[in-house]
Amino acid sequence: LRMNSNPHPSAHSGSNPGLLAQTRAAALPALGRAFDKVLTGFDYELFNRAETAGASQLVFLDGMRELRRRREDIAMHFGTHLKQAWDALDGGTPLLAELVLVQAGRGDGSLSLMSEHELESRLAVRNFASVVLRDWKPALARLDRRLAWIAGVDELYAGSNPIGPEHIGVALHEAFSTCDLVAEVRLVLIKLCEREFATQVGRIYRDVDEALAE
Repeated sequence: LRMNSNPHPSAHSGSNPGLLAQTRAAALPALGRAFDKVLTGFDYELFNRAETAGASQLVFLDGMRELRRRREDIAMHFGTHLKQAWDALDGGTPLLAELVLVQAGRGDGSLSLMSEHELESRLAVRNFASVVLRDWKPALARLDRRLAWIAGVDELYAGSNPIGPEHIGVALHEAFSTCDLVAEVRLVLIKLCEREFATQVGRIYRDVDEALAE
C-alpha cells in the first residue's frame, strides 16, 4: 500500500473538518437567531390581519395565541432539522431536502395520502426556497462549491446544502407542522417568512461565503 501524505482524512484534497466545524458554528446559530427574530414579529402581523379578517378574525387570534404558546417548540424543530442536515454532511452523505419533505407527514408520503392542507404547505415552502435561490443564486453557487470542498464531498446544490434554501424550507415546514394552526394561518406564516426571513437568510449566505473566501 502506498502511504498517503495528505494530512486530511478525506480522499478529497480540500477536506477540512476544522473549517467545516467553524462554518457550522457560525451558520446554524445565525439562522436560528434570524428565525427567532422573525417569529417575534409574527405576533404583530397576525394581530393586524385579525383586525381586517372579518369572519376569520378568531382564526388569526387563535393562531397568534398558538404561536406564543409554542414559540420555543417551533424554534427547536426549525433548528433540529438544520442540525440533522449538517450532521449528514459531516458524515459525508449530504441529505436531500426533497426526500425529507416527501417522507414527512402521514403514511408513506404519497400524494394520495396527503391532505390538501399538507400539499399547500409543501408548495408554500418550495416557493420560499425558489425565492431565496432566485435572489441569492450567485452567493449560493459559491457557497455550494466551498462547502463541498471543505466537507470532502463531490458536490452540493440547493437541495443538498444543509443550509441551502430547500433545507431551510423543510425546516420551516417541520417547525410549523407541530402547531395547531388552521391551513389559512399556516400559509400566511410561510408567506411572511418569504417576505421577512428570506432576506435574512440571504445575508447569512453572503457572510458565510465571504468568511470562507477569506
